Formats: sequence, C-alpha cells, structure tokens
Amino acid sequence: MFAGLNQVKEQAPLPVRVRSRMLSLATVALVVTLVVTAIVGFINVSTQQRAMTELRVHGDQLRAMLQSLNDADADVMHVLTGEAGALRNYLSEADRLTGAGAAILDQIAPIALPPATEARSVRDLLAGLVGNWNEAIDLASAGNNQAGVDLLAARRTSETVALIGAGISGVLADADLLLRKYDEHIEAATTLVLLMQVGAGILAILGLLYAFRSLITEADGRAAAVETAEKARQQVARLFEMADVLQSASDHADANAVLKATAAELVPGFSGALYVFNNSRDRLVLSTTWARAENDALPETINPGACWALKRGKPHLNRGDSTKLCCAHHVGSETALEIPMIARGEIVGLLQLFASGISAVERLEHITDLGSALADGMSLALANMALREKLRNQALRDPLTGLYNRRYMEDCLQRFVRLAERENREISLIMVDLDHFKRLNDEHGHSFGDQVLRDAALTLTGSLRETDIVCRFGGEELVVILPDCPLERAADKAELLRLRIEELSSTHGADISASFGVASVPHTSQSVTDLLQAADQALYKAKESGRNQVAKAPLRPYRPDRLSDELAALEEFPRAAAE
Repeated sequence: MFAGLNQVKEQAPLPVRVRSRMLSLATVALVVTLVVTAIVGFINVSTQQRAMTELRVHGDQLRAMLQSLNDADADVMHVLTGEAGALRNYLSEADRLTGAGAAILDQIAPIALPPATEARSVRDLLAGLVGNWNEAIDLASAGNNQAGVDLLAARRTSETVALIGAGISGVLADADLLLRKYDEHIEAATTLVLLMQVGAGILAILGLLYAFRSLITEADGRAAAVETAEKARQQVARLFEMADVLQSASDHADANAVLKATAAELVPGFSGALYVFNNSRDRLVLSTTWARAENDALPETINPGACWALKRGKPHLNRGDSTKLCCAHHVGSETALEIPMIARGEIVGLLQLFASGISAVERLEHITDLGSALADGMSLALANMALREKLRNQALRDPLTGLYNRRYMEDCLQRFVRLAERENREISLIMVDLDHFKRLNDEHGHSFGDQVLRDAALTLTGSLRETDIVCRFGGEELVVILPDCPLERAADKAELLRLRIEELSSTHGADISASFGVASVPHTSQSVTDLLQAADQALYKAKESGRNQVAKAPLRPYRPDRLSDELAALEEFPRAAAE
C-alpha cells in the first residue's frame, strides 16, 4: 500500500558523488603537478647557476692571466729601463704565467704568429714569450740594456702579447655572452616556475572553493533527503493510523469522515471527492467531498465507461484546458487527478483530487504516489465494509429472493412484539403461500418456479411501506410484518397484495395466485407464538376455502398478562412449514 513512499534513500545523488570523485582526482593531480614543477624548476635553476659559477671562475682566471701578461710585459720594459723593484714584480708575474694556472689558457684556440703560418697553442706562445723576456733581462743584467730592447723588438714580443691578449679577450667576450644567456635562461626558468606555482596556487584555491561548494551542495542534498525521508515517514505513519481507524468504521459515513481528516493533513491545498459503486455496480455514486465550495457541485453519479482511470486501472489526469485525453464526466476548469481504488483485484471506487492554477498539473503529479497510497488504504476499508455487508446479507437474507430469512424474521418479530407491549401499539402479521406452487414447478420447471417466487417477493416489497418487513418463511411461504397496523388495515393490505400477485399470471403465462392469513397483536393473539399460529391457521383457512383469498384470524380477548410469558416461547414454534 505504501510502496510509493518508502523508497527514499539518504544518499547523495549520483552527479554529486561523481563530481566529488572527479574533484578528488583533480586535487591529487594538482598536488603532483606542484611537486614535480617545484623539483624540475629547482634542478634546472641549480644546474644553470652551477654552470654560471664555473663560467665566472674561469673568466676571473682568464682575466687574472691577461692582467699578469700585461703586467709582466710592462715590468720587463721597466727592468730594461733600470727601474728598481721591477725585476721582483716580473718574476712573480712570470711564475703565474708559467705555473699550473696557465692550464686555463688551453681553452683558447691556437694562434699563428706572422710571418709563420702554423698555429701554436697559447701556452707555447706564452712559454716562448717568457723565454724572450728572460733573455732580454739577462742582457740588461749584463749592462747591455739596449741589446735587450733590441732583442724584444726583433722577436716581436709586443705583437705576441697583443695576440695572446686578443685571444684571451675573445674568450672572455664569449664567456660574457654565455653568462648573459645563462642569466636569461635562469630568469625565464624562474619566471616559468613562478608562473606555474602561481597558476597552481590559483587552481588550488579554485579547487578548494569548488570542493567547499560541492560539500555544501552535498550537505544540502543529504539534508533534503533526510527531510524527505522524515516527511515520508510521517506520511506512512499517518496512513497506518488511517488504516487502523478505518478498521473501526462501521459504515460509509465513518469511512468518509476518516478519509476527509486524513486527506486534509496529507494533501493540504487540494480538494477532493470519493465515488463508490452502487449495489448493481453500473454507476459510481458520489459518497463525499471535501475542501470544495458549495456552488462547485460535482456529478452525483459517474458512468464507469466514461472514466479513463477506471478503464485503464491507473491514475489519470483530466486537464482543465482539455488539451489531453479527458474523461467525458469531467466538468469545470479545474485539473483533476483520478485514482481508481482497487482491492482484491476489483475496482471498488474512484478517488478524485482537484487543483487549479498554472502549476496544477505539476502539483498533482507530485502527489500522485501519496494519493495512490491514500486510495489503496481507503479501498481496503471499502472492500472490508462491502465484505461485512455481504456476509451480513448472507446471514440475514434469502439468496433466491433477496428477502430477509426466517432467523431475521424471528428476531424482528420479538422486538416488535415487545415494543407493542411497552407502548401499547399494534402489530400485524401476514402469512402468504403461493397456490399450487409444486404444480408450477412440475409443469414449467424449477427455474420458472424460482422466477415466480422472486417476482412475488418484488411485488410484496414494492407494495409496502419502508417500515414493513417481508421475509421468506420457508419454501413458497412468505411472511409480512406490519408495525403500527391494526387487523383491518392489514387485511386490506393483504387483499391488495393478493390482487398484484394475481396480475403476475399475465406476465408469466400461467395461473399464479396466493393465499393470505392475517393475524395481529393484540386483536387475535397475545404472544409471539400465538401470532404465528393464528396467522398460519388463517392461511390454512384461506386455502381450505378455495385459495386465492384473504382470511383473518378470529378475534380474541386481549390478555396483556400472558404476553410477557409467551415471548420466550417463539423457539418452540413448529417449523414444519420451513422443513
């Protein structure tokens, strides 16, 4: 009954969980990217800086060698001119030029001194140059300074110094250019790493914001799911409460009151109506309405063939604008949700919920499951009441004629006789027996006799007051209880009934008649037993007099003291007629 209400899950929707998983993967990838970027950037910058440091050291060494070369050349000239202290400075510079530090000069390309065409290494040139300087100094030491100067000029030491200096300067220029490139590379790499880190930081901030937003969205979704689950739980509890109360409902009025109270709580803002089948199941009769204006009347009956919900056995929407399939019985501009009420595989009624406005269709579609649960609960109650009524009728009514059976007649007769005794009122009893009924069965068949018996029962019930009670006493004998009816009026009523039963002859094409015995309390009888016996004796009197007539029981003196004593004697009445 509540299948549409107990499916609420307290978990985040699938898109939220997918986004959360993707966000986790993106966060991990972002962290890995940051780490790898930092490591690669550090390695690159460190390599560039180390290369620059080495290049600067080499440059400084080359500059020192160039300075030593120039200083040694100047010191030699000072020695040749006799300047004091110049020799000591020269020796220091010469040791530097020819020492282990001179190996750095190997990176300079070989140089060819004119007029020679063969290139020589800078170290070899520098060794020869120092040798020339030493020879010149030796001449100067011997007192022949001019010879030393001429020696240097002849061996073109100045050109050698210039060529070596030019070679060193070229190497230094290349080193400076390379240093500038390294600086540019380091600056570019640092900028790139910085930009990547800034970008990664921005992405990290955006990721955190997105994660925070996703968490808020997921939390809101879970809160909404919990709220929906709680609301569904309350609705289920209310429906169970309705089902429990409906078990105590004795008739449709009680069930309608329970339905109206439950619908007002579960589907507020919606008006509604309940239709149930009549006894012949050819019409749906309006049972109750709620939350509707007095001037907004609904049809009192609905033809089942004009309702699509009943035809399909499913909920159906009748739109007010008639743009979709609409039932023929739908009236007004409201949108109606019609839900068939099915119990034990049989349709027992129709539940209608009404809404108006632009969003009427969406509102009704939203409560379809709840309305179906409401209809299911109500349909079970209606089916149970119908079953109780059916069992009650089976226990109190005769299945062939639909009249009350003998047990019900005995109970009613006891109540009416007691009531007549307390309130000094009159009650009459007519006992009816169809004449020659066995001959009708033999000549026309038992189905014909059954139909005659049913028509006779309909004739009696159609000719009496609503307060009168017609029962089947047994076989073809019927009993009519007439409360507040004196003997003479009961005899007149019996005569009318006799004539109407006789009219059945033309309908069935056979002689149909009945004999009537009339008795009454207190005119002919003083007790229940006496009343039945008196009516039975009057009936036999009518039969003995030729049938198809009315006979009254003889009047007896009224003895109220015997009435109470005879009430309990009804069970002792002979049941020969019923047998």
